[in-house]
Amino acid sequence: MRSYIRINSDSKNSINETFFFSDEETYYKIKKFNKIFALVVAFFPIAMSMFDFYFPYFAVYVVCAMGIFSPYIVEYVFGIIIFEEVRFLITFHTMLHSFFGKLFEFYRIYPWYDDVLHILGGILLTFISMPIFYSIELKYSTLTKKGLRLKVDIATFNFVNASGVMWEIAEFIADLVFVDVPGYRLAQEGSLFDTMTDLIENDIGGLIAMFLFWRFLKTDRMKRLNRDELIKKLTPQ
Repeated sequence: MRSYIRINSDSKNSINETFFFSDEETYYKIKKFNKIFALVVAFFPIAMSMFDFYFPYFAVYVVCAMGIFSPYIVEYVFGIIIFEEVRFLITFHTMLHSFFGKLFEFYRIYPWYDDVLHILGGILLTFISMPIFYSIELKYSTLTKKGLRLKVDIATFNFVNASGVMWEIAEFIADLVFVDVPGYRLAQEGSLFDTMTDLIENDIGGLIAMFLFWRFLKTDRMKRLNRDELIKKLTPQ
């Protein structure tokens, strides 16, 4: 078992992979909940698709399951600590896409649903990447605080943009592959307008999350937790 991340050398409280919970019992309850939540969201849509098998949706559910478990793989392979809050957000966002968007057909019923998920996707990508970029810069950067923050903002914004572009490429390829499959709904609706609005919405979500991240670090709670020392420990030496 990994040792806990010590928040403050003068404090008895320690946490492992979480911002908000400082006691060991609560941490393990949250960790257990996240594992059960991940299993349900990952495999329930796959199981349900077997009763009325439709390959394009089945492929989407498999990709979603891979996305849910990717933080565990990244943490194991690269030693990067993923907060339990981030694990929850990844699973929750995937649930909005696979459960509600596909399984319950919210994408078809509510035209605005896709726009909301792209904004939330930008927020999620920022919350995943920004602490990691900040951790790296705290360890190795010699910039001033303003310069460091600007570098983290640029790196995060670039990551959100690149991820959004890769998602749109995946949708484009899916549309080419499944265009002749009966009942398939084009992910990009055959429209450049849809692609561009998706990318813009990702960026809007990213900018919102960047603002919230810096505001959060300025809260009294994070100051008491010695925020920079905590975040430094997210990435290996």
